[in-house]
Amino acid sequence: MNLFFRFLRVFLPAFFAKVHTGLMDLHIVRSAVWLGDQDPMGHMTNSRYSSFTDLGMMNYMGRTGALKAYRKRGWIPIVQFESFNYIRMLRFPQKFEVQTRLAGWDGSFLCFEHKFVANGQVCAESHMVARLYGRKKVKITAEMALEVLGQTLESPPLDAQFTFAVAELRSRG
Repeated sequence: MNLFFRFLRVFLPAFFAKVHTGLMDLHIVRSAVWLGDQDPMGHMTNSRYSSFTDLGMMNYMGRTGALKAYRKRGWIPIVQFESFNYIRMLRFPQKFEVQTRLAGWDGSFLCFEHKFVANGQVCAESHMVARLYGRKKVKITAEMALEVLGQTLESPPLDAQFTFAVAELRSRG
């Protein structure tokens, strides 16, 4: 149940934000480790990290105005790849923030980076690759997604991990 309340706390202010942030801006969700977030070893479970990257994405989509624009056209984002690197454990009642940023894009693949930061130190990182799909499974390119938002940007160079993930996803069709 606490995930639902966290979702509302993040999503509602982001969705109803009057001023939109930039697509390349860093977007931050602040939270803390709750008792129910822990595994028997006393650190935050791996599934909670994924839940927080989802919250980071909802915050990003709402604050940039992308969610409203894409929903209006019947486009939905689908996460196709996510990898984690765990550096330090997060424990109850530790406060942390999830920093989400658009790292770049390649064709129809949108690449996002999430960092979990506590006490100024990175505790975990996530690399996520997503795609937008339209009605009848139409693949939406990044250029189409940017055009809808009134943006004309060039993708920054993608790091090797994203390049590998995109190549792997392309090879699977």
